[in-house]
Amino acid sequence: MRLRVHDLRGRLVRTLVSGEQRSAGQHQVIWRGTDDAGRQVASGTYLYRLEAGGEVQSRRMVLLK
Repeated sequence: MRLRVHDLRGRLVRTLVSGEQRSAGQHQVIWRGTDDAGRQVASGTYLYRLEAGGEVQSRRMVLLK
C-alpha cells in the first residue's frame, strides 16, 4: 500500500505510507500539513493518491490552517 500527497501541479509533497501491508477494513492516517522534509506547507487544495491491491484512487482535499 502507498499513500502520497501531491500539490495541484502533480509534485510529490509527502509520502504518508509506503510498502505497508494492512488488513481489510477502515484505517486512519493523519497528515499534519508538512512535506517530506518536515516543513509546513501552505493552506490550499492538495491531491492524495492511494495505491492498494492493484487499485489506484486519487481525490482532492483541502488543508486549512
